[in-house]
Amino acid sequence: MRKVLLFLSFNLVSLFLLAQDIHFSQFQRSYLNLNPALNGSFDADYRLNANYKNQWSAVSEPYRTFSFSGEAKSLFKKQRNIHLGLILFNDEAGLGGLQTTQFALNLAYSKGLNYDSTLILKAGIQSGVNARSINFDRFSYDRQFDGNVYNPNLESGESFDRSSYTNFALHSGIALEYIIENRKSFGFGYAAYNLNRSNQSFEGSNIPLDVRSNWFIQADYYLSEKIDLLPSILYSHQGTFKEVLFGSDMRYRIDESSFKNENVYFGLWYRNKDALILSAGVDYRKLNFGISYDINVSGLDVASDNRGGLELSLTYLIKYYKPKIRRYQACPDFM
Repeated sequence: MRKVLLFLSFNLVSLFLLAQDIHFSQFQRSYLNLNPALNGSFDADYRLNANYKNQWSAVSEPYRTFSFSGEAKSLFKKQRNIHLGLILFNDEAGLGGLQTTQFALNLAYSKGLNYDSTLILKAGIQSGVNARSINFDRFSYDRQFDGNVYNPNLESGESFDRSSYTNFALHSGIALEYIIENRKSFGFGYAAYNLNRSNQSFEGSNIPLDVRSNWFIQADYYLSEKIDLLPSILYSHQGTFKEVLFGSDMRYRIDESSFKNENVYFGLWYRNKDALILSAGVDYRKLNFGISYDINVSGLDVASDNRGGLELSLTYLIKYYKPKIRRYQACPDFM
């Protein structure tokens, strides 16, 4: 009986709590979802990034989230501090198939604050279109119970103003990075999503989407010749929802040459009062692949059997060789 009540409550949440943004356990590998200012924060010319999450399949209809972003660093020759990007994500949640799709363009600016640019200030803005839809026919209603059994062919007796809408989205962020030395760095940042607080209601009322605030701190710390520690913490706040996620990856360097860049990662993370997260990853040349799994430890574990969600991330860097042009006259050859 307890599992049945949890199941019903879980699906009611998917209908009424419509104003919560997507989130990833591998937040440090979902750059533009973490902070628009991180556009261009990589050592290459372009970065492609994809994230996929499948959550709560043991409880109800799975919550599936997919995100893709592309970034160009220093695209303009005369404005090397300006970086461009785009991001697309799609999320499907719960029994009603609540779909959220967003497409946004990203503009970021970075500036070294000291003589050797080891202290870098970053700022970014992200703007685009957000579309949502829901299938009310996938829910069950009391009028569809004929007194003996549930009959989905009966009329629900319910009417809704709309089942889809499109609105404007606006986000911004700021970050600071300090490169202490090779294999030692520290960074933190703040981002605010949904600054325009668009209406989220499928009815005639006005339900503004709450601003989501993201605070993050992350570091890259040298431990030994082969091992680095990469701790991070994320605090996210949106309306009545709060998320604290912290932990660390450990990077083992197999080959540090610029041609191969082979590393493996192992991580342990914890989302406060919700899940323990195990993660692993690998670098191969310009490709990074990450995998993680949420082990549910909240009160929902009765229904979820401690199963949370599988998450995948993929990042690919594109870097072109730029030959150095010598602008002086070479000495002639002598006999």
